[in-house]
Amino acid sequence: MTQDDRWQRQYDMLMDFMRRNHRRPSKYKAEEHLMLNWLRRHIKLHAKGMVPPERLDRLNQLLDVADQVQRVNQYQ
Repeated sequence: MTQDDRWQRQYDMLMDFMRRNHRRPSKYKAEEHLMLNWLRRHIKLHAKGMVPPERLDRLNQLLDVADQVQRVNQYQ
């Protein structure tokens, strides 16, 4: 599996999660923690301008969806 395939798999998993659950992954749930770390990492790379151009459009779509869904309080 290439790095592009892994990136696409993580992207698809995170996009599917946010559309299905209408929220971002939580840092308080172990099964969601890897998705959250992946999202945080790519937000930082995007801010630094280090995202490869072929991934930039897809990442911008993901960030738009992430901005639209609410973060969930751990106590809800």
